[in-house]
Amino acid sequence: MPWNEPGNNGNKDPWGNRKKQDGPPEIDEILKKVTGIFGGGKRGGTGTSGSSRNFFVVGALVLATLWGVAGIYTVNEAESGVILRFGKYHTTVGPGLGWRLWGIDKIYKVNTNELLQARVDGRMLTKDINIVDVEIGLQYRIIDPEDYLFNLSDPKQALVQASESALRQVLGDNSVDAVLTSEKERIRNNLQQELVTILDNYKSGIQIETVTLERALPPRQVNDAFEEVNRAEQDAKREVQDAQAYSNRALPLAEAEAEKMRQQADAYKIEALARARGEIARFEQLLPQYVAAPEVTRQRLYLETLEKVMSRSTKVMIDVEGGNNMMYIPLDKIMNKRTSGEEQK
Repeated sequence: MPWNEPGNNGNKDPWGNRKKQDGPPEIDEILKKVTGIFGGGKRGGTGTSGSSRNFFVVGALVLATLWGVAGIYTVNEAESGVILRFGKYHTTVGPGLGWRLWGIDKIYKVNTNELLQARVDGRMLTKDINIVDVEIGLQYRIIDPEDYLFNLSDPKQALVQASESALRQVLGDNSVDAVLTSEKERIRNNLQQELVTILDNYKSGIQIETVTLERALPPRQVNDAFEEVNRAEQDAKREVQDAQAYSNRALPLAEAEAEKMRQQADAYKIEALARARGEIARFEQLLPQYVAAPEVTRQRLYLETLEKVMSRSTKVMIDVEGGNNMMYIPLDKIMNKRTSGEEQK
């Protein structure tokens, strides 16, 4: 029959060969090829057993493909991946695309770039047996994912417990006044140092960035008493400052007055010494005269002294031989004149 006869159905080409099928290849042919590759295409077997082997191989390939795809993982830029193999630490990987043995390996992703925050509060006992309510704020990072995951059963709870331990240690070494008022910055620094030491001893993989002392107050039941003590301390400081200010004003004035009195005393000393030396010189000059004529010298000294005294006083001359006439003596004018004369001196 010619290739183009009506009964040909187009299954032959012009050379009498059968045309290739236009549709997709048969599944059986694909399976035969695959099983042939893996040695499963031996002839002579039954059709049922051959089909079973074919489906088994295809299923194994599909499962292997799915298993391989399932092992692909991605670690973000800010993360580190910790891989466990059979439940034991295997390695730590950085950001990027990776592959693990799915079902055997397990990966934990830890953000090592994020700045984490936490708050811890509690009621602590101070050195002088007082109770203080304290709250601190923490900022920290995870710097070692392996230590963070495996050295601490509960990292966040461990951080809280370490913070409470540091609070007890530091506040137990300080008085309540230091905690509430004067030395908060020093206490904050001590808290951070103590907390860093504790976490390093735990090998926690946590790095403390900052510690802030958010609140430090006495218990509410005794808060009024502490407020009164604080007010009294403020009043005492104010009184001391006022006294210091008065001292700063009064001390220069007192020193100036003392210096003035010293200068006056020095001037009086010089004047008195000069006057005494003058008297000594005068008596030394009179001594030879007194030795030569004691009575005459004594009389002359008496008259000179009387002259000096009488010249400074007001005198009233009375003639007693004139009779019994009444005389008027102006005592008030005499006294006024004497007083004015003394003031001029």
